Amino acid sequence: MDSEQLKVFLAVVQQGSFGRVAEERYVTQRAVSRQISRLENEIGVKLFTRTTNSIRLTAAGKYFAGRAQEYLNNFDSTISELQNISNSDECTLYLSYFSIFDAYIMEKEIINYKRKKLLPEIRFITVEESVEHILADLVLNKLDCAYINHYGSYNIPQASLYKFLPVYSNEMVLGISKENSLSKKKYIDEKDLEGRTLFYYSNENSDFMRKTFTATLHKSETKYEIKRVSSIEQLMTSTALNQGIAYIPKGLIDHIMQPDSEIVYRRFHSQKQNQNYSMQMIYLKNNHSQALKSFVNSVREFQV
Repeated sequence: MDSEQLKVFLAVVQQGSFGRVAEERYVTQRAVSRQISRLENEIGVKLFTRTTNSIRLTAAGKYFAGRAQEYLNNFDSTISELQNISNSDECTLYLSYFSIFDAYIMEKEIINYKRKKLLPEIRFITVEESVEHILADLVLNKLDCAYINHYGSYNIPQASLYKFLPVYSNEMVLGISKENSLSKKKYIDEKDLEGRTLFYYSNENSDFMRKTFTATLHKSETKYEIKRVSSIEQLMTSTALNQGIAYIPKGLIDHIMQPDSEIVYRRFHSQKQNQNYSMQMIYLKNNHSQALKSFVNSVREFQV
């Protein structure tokens, strides 16, 4: 499947006719029909129902039409960005972040670099990834640096390869619905959490993040129901509805979301470790990019 096949498919969707598309492209109607048939064979799904005098999109065809247009838009945007990079004298820095909390820190530091008009001038390209993908992409030199939250027990493979630069620190707290009886307490201990549902955020399935959060608990993980939530909005809504208790980074939550009047925040007293967390920039020690060096120096001097 290539972009030309998708363009022919979308043209047929728009025109509702193989014949009209054939006329526009100065080819035979049979050639257009063959393009569509080849596309259907490649993906193993019928996109059109054909009769003697008409064609009609199948349910799968309607869904595919929306996704095909989205794919082509993204593809064109990517090509345009690549051409801009190729034609530019700017240095390029590839950054990643794990969550919206890390993204907030990263955003402030990028804006600070640009506003100070530091050299070299840098084109920043950012992407959201799980911690596992971040570590892999750093080693493969797909990324120059990334932002992750150091909390709980981090067992980073080959940690000696990296440099870690703390950029923000605070305390992890528990978000609790006002409907939950625990909201009346001044602080929460592990006994309070036994038998409760505990939420943690991760945009992808991540053993790394699950182990990070469960490492804060003194007793066996089986005493708790631990669930991953894939978006911050879902995390806050589920917490407000008293469907579970959430791990929340104190300080940063106030910058990215409006306060939820149905949620209170309580300190968590763990027997195993304190609840401090640290947002960190991570990068390979052997990355000698001038852009990275300049950006790191800027970050060291900047306070969020």
